Amino acid sequence: MSNGKTSEKSSRTEASAFFSSSPRAAKIRTTATPSSSSLTPQRTPSPPCSASILASTSPACAVGPNYEPPSAELEASFKNVGFKSAPAQGSWWTLFNDPKLNELIRTADRNSPTARAALARYDQSRAALGLSLADAYPSVTGEAYARRRTDSGNTNFSAGTYSDYRSALNLSWEIDLWGRVRRQVGAAVADMQAAEYEFQAAALSLRGEVTRTYLSLRFADAEIDLLSQTESLRREARSLMKTRFEGGASNRIDHERSITEHESVRAELEQLRAQRARYENALATLTGQNASGFRLAPNGQRPSIPATPSAVPGDLLRRRPDVAAAERRLAAASENIGLAIASALPRFSITASGGYGSLKSSDLFNQNSQLWNIGPEVSIPLMQGGRGKSGTESAKARYREALELYRDTLLRAVEETENALTDSHHLAVASLSRRRGSQSSATAAELTRKRYEAGVTDYFEVIDADRTSLTGKRGTLAVDLARALASTALIQSLGGGWQR
Repeated sequence: MSNGKTSEKSSRTEASAFFSSSPRAAKIRTTATPSSSSLTPQRTPSPPCSASILASTSPACAVGPNYEPPSAELEASFKNVGFKSAPAQGSWWTLFNDPKLNELIRTADRNSPTARAALARYDQSRAALGLSLADAYPSVTGEAYARRRTDSGNTNFSAGTYSDYRSALNLSWEIDLWGRVRRQVGAAVADMQAAEYEFQAAALSLRGEVTRTYLSLRFADAEIDLLSQTESLRREARSLMKTRFEGGASNRIDHERSITEHESVRAELEQLRAQRARYENALATLTGQNASGFRLAPNGQRPSIPATPSAVPGDLLRRRPDVAAAERRLAAASENIGLAIASALPRFSITASGGYGSLKSSDLFNQNSQLWNIGPEVSIPLMQGGRGKSGTESAKARYREALELYRDTLLRAVEETENALTDSHHLAVASLSRRRGSQSSATAAELTRKRYEAGVTDYFEVIDADRTSLTGKRGTLAVDLARALASTALIQSLGGGWQR
């Protein structure tokens, strides 16, 4: 385990040192690697410049455009607001004050295949950065052989069959004159940062989905409790109406109506229980568990609904992981333009070789067996059928695509946030109206039942009043669930909270 951490730290140090030697160092920095045991990567400061890398790159310039983040116009605050207090960033799901939800989130962080797959994608991008960084260093290879050989008799040198022994080191180092290697590393850094943000987006999405599913299950529990109470009352009413009908105190119509109302609520209760089971199974999958062995005990106590702020700064959208990832993909596309331009230019390298060579194994390491060579090398692309120009145009087109994808992501983020703010505001008002209406319908049902017992009205009015009261109570639950889901959507749309 320690070897992995050492390699990870080394990769971050090399990338940061590499860019510290460039005028663009202030704009490009690597980020810390997320641990496989946690879904919340921690950032560390960039290490100091490496003298060896600085020496290798300081003479070079970098062709192609230098990346500048796009300037997107964002409103100072969103037009739809209705919140009073801001939650702490981080464990935003604790705002619902439900210990079981907290436990499920922790389990999902550890076990979810979705989160683990996103983490694996991040690890791939980190490894790709390591491959790009390797091109910034000299390449040294060892060579050793012992063989019998016969040269052609039609050459200037022919010694028949003889032995040949060699042991040497070969060095090759590309002089990054046009910034090809730095552009390549810059693109890899941006891709790695984008993968980290995409990992965070996957974690945020997972936690949001767990929260929404859990809230739906708990509100289903509350509605099941309500319908269970109603079913019990209607069962008693059915029994009473049967007794009255058989005793001649009531007519058959009232008796049949009592049966209809009782069976109707029983059917709705079973449908609701089936829906709750689906929520339970979904939570099992989201938390990486087998649905066949997963159980959540019913609990009719509803989670708290978080309060929302009176103003939400529009620039908070920039910290959304999907927006940040799209911006980093744009940065990578910009670096790839310079990489494409540099790839079409001559490459300059320093090559060297040194070691021993002999026709006898006993003489291999004698002083007279020493050999070496050193010198510059240039590779010039002369005729490539327009490959260089096409590569540059392709890179520019990919940059334009990444720019439009970034803008689309930003516009969708604004839309999602406005929708969540609108829903939260109007649903809060709707909840108050639902509660007042539910209280009135419950009072009306109580008065109607007293009138029926006094013989003033018929049983049809009792049924109608009870049905209206039940609809009001279920409507209140539905609006409160919608409010809780809207709060979750708002937290997600702002990247996990609305504090700066």
